[in-house]
Amino acid sequence: MSLSPINLLAANAVLLCAVVLGLGHLLGSVRVRGVALGVAAVFFVGLGVGALDERLRLPDFADQFGLALFVYLIGLASGPTFFAALRRRGLLDNIFVAGILTVAALTAVGAAAALHLTPATAAGVFAGALVNAPALGGAQEALRAVDPAHADALASDAAVGMSLTYGYGVVAMIGALITYMIFVRVDFGREAAENTHLAPAPMKLVERTVRVTRGAGAGVRELTDELARGGDALLVRLRRGDQMHLAATVDVLREGDLLSVVGTRAATRDLVARLGENAWPALSLDRSTLDFRRITVSDPALAGMAVADLDLPRRHRALITRVRRGDHDLIATPATRLLLGDRVRVVTSRDHMPDVTALLGDSDQSLARVNFTGLTLGLALGLVLGAVAVPLAGGATLRLGLAAGPLIAGLVLGRIGRTGRITWQQPRSTIAVLRQVGVALFFAGVGLKSGGALVRGFADGGAWKTIAAGVLVAAGTAVACIAVGRLLRMPLSWLMGVMAGIDTNPAVLTFAEDRARNELPALAYSTVFPVAMVLKVLVAQLMIVLLHH
Repeated sequence: MSLSPINLLAANAVLLCAVVLGLGHLLGSVRVRGVALGVAAVFFVGLGVGALDERLRLPDFADQFGLALFVYLIGLASGPTFFAALRRRGLLDNIFVAGILTVAALTAVGAAAALHLTPATAAGVFAGALVNAPALGGAQEALRAVDPAHADALASDAAVGMSLTYGYGVVAMIGALITYMIFVRVDFGREAAENTHLAPAPMKLVERTVRVTRGAGAGVRELTDELARGGDALLVRLRRGDQMHLAATVDVLREGDLLSVVGTRAATRDLVARLGENAWPALSLDRSTLDFRRITVSDPALAGMAVADLDLPRRHRALITRVRRGDHDLIATPATRLLLGDRVRVVTSRDHMPDVTALLGDSDQSLARVNFTGLTLGLALGLVLGAVAVPLAGGATLRLGLAAGPLIAGLVLGRIGRTGRITWQQPRSTIAVLRQVGVALFFAGVGLKSGGALVRGFADGGAWKTIAAGVLVAAGTAVACIAVGRLLRMPLSWLMGVMAGIDTNPAVLTFAEDRARNELPALAYSTVFPVAMVLKVLVAQLMIVLLHH
């Protein structure tokens, strides 16, 4: 056998995988007018390489494992916030998402019927036009179940459908929003001010010092509990005479006490008006008795634990005032659950600071290690859930499969955080890296398998029909989102986040945040993203199961 590059790659799957991943990420880093493909470029490089020779493909394990790992980690990262967001407004928004995805699926089926496309291609168009790799994985898994004899060819048809329409949803959503905003002027600042009930988490925290002149006699415990229910302010330090105390260790307020509070600008302003008057300098500037520092939560035993369960005021005369998660600071209420990688601001004496640091961990090296026990067992639970068959009419069955099963398991386990000695949570950095690995493996495997089918599609002229179907699905979905969303009187800031969640793509979210300049898009996105992900997988599978019967 000649040692040509094609023969070398065909004989060495590991080398083939490395080449596709490397070239894909290199291409994905190239920006044209500020836009880059990112990890999705691996899919297109895989298509190009796979088109050179049908022998250039990875074992099925690569894309199947990559898909399961990717969606499980999405669920794990979203679990802590998803259920809280669902309680605020989630039911209405997710019914809206289900309706829009139904419209998208019906559009894909109708376009496929009019243009004489196969059910596999229709499911691929649905996945591609809505920018969702797990939906493609779900469709391919359903194809293997309904037609095992032709599963590989049909799975390639689905992947080609996605390859020809991938990203249309992003263009359609952003284009529709820009067009709408050209004709309808929206005051996003006013929207944010009028919809604070949708966005209780503060964008920016401030600290004030208040001199108690009207709140003397108020119980500190009762006031602390009241503020905790609102979640937007916290009592930190109290100076009485020459003595500095943690506010939580004092029973009642007295005339002339100096009290430091941290919270949103509005909440701290209201608290000052209620208890007395602003005072200077800030108590936090005096670090002679009570010091403060940021400490990283790295002890796996604390994953998912509420701040109140640490009992820091009693055990160490310490208080956690803020939690920095990603790029945002949150008020540390008693109910706030800690995640690995959180950076918490602790106020305590210098004598107690080492003990609190040891309790929380504060180890970057510990966070760099993957907790394989929780990761693999959680993924296994998701795969078992995905294997459960749900009977449908006509003798057909539906499984959550590799895509939806691990996603749902990740959501639940991410919310639980820890069970006995098993820590389900992973550090944010670990989740980000392994998600990238998972989706890259999936894109590489699927792209390589589908390259030949893509070439045949263009050769027989069928590719243009698929592209037309993708345009119809993407444009119809975007228009339906804006029309129905505004009919339901959704604030545009919130609607843009919902549309980004429907697309399950951060590009639309980035556009929405740049335009709105408030946190409503991000909160709406986190509310609907997990449900949209699960529904897309299930809808893609249903399209295959129902259209083949």
